[in-house]
Amino acid sequence: MKSMTSETELDIEKQYITNATVSSYLSIIAQKMKNDNFVPDVVVGLSRGGLPPGIMMSHYLNKPFIPFETALRDFPVWKSNTTALKSAKKVLVIDDICDTGETFKKLKEELKVALPELDVKFASLHHNVPAIFKPNWYGALVNKDIKDAWIVYPWEDWWDRDTIENTLVNEMLGNI
Repeated sequence: MKSMTSETELDIEKQYITNATVSSYLSIIAQKMKNDNFVPDVVVGLSRGGLPPGIMMSHYLNKPFIPFETALRDFPVWKSNTTALKSAKKVLVIDDICDTGETFKKLKEELKVALPELDVKFASLHHNVPAIFKPNWYGALVNKDIKDAWIVYPWEDWWDRDTIENTLVNEMLGNI
């Protein structure tokens, strides 16, 4: 199975992130949250890339999960469901990467107007140092001004990874 890939994606170096690395980054974020005594009432995951880590964090914290459609590129749409947060006091917003920082910045401003009493914290698996917004917590730093790379998360190319992993597993098990 092949994905439809843009020419710009083909030209840029790719850095592949594994599921184990995602789990490690989420553990780092969870520990930082614990150190800061922050326990959210709800976890918000941002589409598209923040949905998988948001769901994972929601399960870990045993808190409700609310998806927000807040993509500024790659199928742009902005549907932040602020009414779903009306009963919450503390919210964790998570995304895969804080790349430019525009999404987090726009959402923070929107939430400040819609729900001024809400304690909102932001987390991302990766934080690009030159971004205009710094999340409260992140799993790892990147600096795309120094080395630009497309970070490929497991959910972005699962069809290729699963084929390789299934082949290896079948070979180890003797093709049963």
